Amino acid sequence: MTELSKLYKQTILEHNRHPRNYGKPQECTHQAEGLNAICGDQVNVYLTIENDIIAAINYDGESCAISMASASMMTEFIKGRSVPDALQKFDLFCKLMNKNGDVDHIESLEKINTLVTVKKFPSRIKSATLCWHAMAAAIQGVPNATTE
Repeated sequence: MTELSKLYKQTILEHNRHPRNYGKPQECTHQAEGLNAICGDQVNVYLTIENDIIAAINYDGESCAISMASASMMTEFIKGRSVPDALQKFDLFCKLMNKNGDVDHIESLEKINTLVTVKKFPSRIKSATLCWHAMAAAIQGVPNATTE
């Protein structure tokens, strides 16, 4: 097993067992539901945006370990960023996770790069990207997102 594969496995397990920012907040300014009907993943992303900064980001839902871990990692990574920066990170993450792309690392994604190992299992890419699509939809005022 490569070092990246080991790190990926450890990261997924850690974030799945001890999710960060999990739960619906009492208040938020933006929210969206992400649904991957094929595998049954469902995630809600809640944002509090103040002065174009993501002051808080939470999630909840019923999803597989990869989807939940990706959401946990995303919330840690996105919190405190400006809206334009968060949307740029969304675009970069989609580029990283493109199964037909040859990108295997994007420096500015930092620890999020560990999720690139999901590309070895193309059917799981949608699970890893669902929360990111929901986050972008919430920012844009769209109530629903899908990876279909």
